[in-house]
Amino acid sequence: MKKLFLSGLSLFVVCFLLGCIMWFGFEKQNNKINTIDKTFTDKSIDSLNYRGITTKVNIVKGDKFTVNYRGQCKVNISKEDNELRVHEINEKVDNYGLNFNPFRQIYGEVTITMPSEQIDDIKVSNTVREVNIQNINIKNADLSMTESNISRVNINNSSIGKLVHRGLKSPVHFNHSEILDANIKTNDANITGQQSLIKGGVLSAKDGVINLSKMDIDSAFKASTQHGDIKMSYNKKPEDTLLKLNPEKGKAKVNNQSFENDRVGSGNNVLEFYTLDGDIHIN
Repeated sequence: MKKLFLSGLSLFVVCFLLGCIMWFGFEKQNNKINTIDKTFTDKSIDSLNYRGITTKVNIVKGDKFTVNYRGQCKVNISKEDNELRVHEINEKVDNYGLNFNPFRQIYGEVTITMPSEQIDDIKVSNTVREVNIQNINIKNADLSMTESNISRVNINNSSIGKLVHRGLKSPVHFNHSEILDANIKTNDANITGQQSLIKGGVLSAKDGVINLSKMDIDSAFKASTQHGDIKMSYNKKPEDTLLKLNPEKGKAKVNNQSFENDRVGSGNNVLEFYTLDGDIHIN
């Protein structure tokens, strides 16, 4: 009886292992890596439209206009008028519930390089993972992260004429950048910036903190939060700024001795900040 039990157990283990090997092999075949490496020489292209799902997005300056993608999703690339459209399509349907298959754990990444003198406008939307914009000079950027998943936006060493950002849980971070007209709104995330210039527009974080450090002294914009603080410091002594600080339930704290009665110089650069429950700090 014992021998029969051991034989049955051994047969079960062998069949189970063979089944696992066949399942993983089948999954591996059906989760192959999609690799795209394309260069575009059409000089009439002056705008980019990227729509992602689970892909890390890098948009950087380059000598050539290229799209390099590595992931498991299908990607449609087309040209409509002067716009290049790169759209990620998730055709998989996960019917396995809990996922223990290592072949289904690969997240995609796309790097788009473009000459600054060629591209005027970019439009980017993503569901999961971050969007990195680096070393580019463009007129307009429209970033849409309106899904409930977290998709962080990082802007570094870039110059943008008009920036529009909409996000639910999408933090925004900019560093060493210049934004002439900012329209940034997040619902449940923070807005942070360092050593940058914002010359106009509105920053709004409903349930988040706005934290700006070592900002250019020529910055002039509006900012608001409902449940979070607004903090701002300068990269050097301000010379021509007027503060309009409006904390409804919090406090306004001006810790920068350059200001006298919320003004320094003629006050041509106006900072107009509003909070509901948070404090406002000017350092």
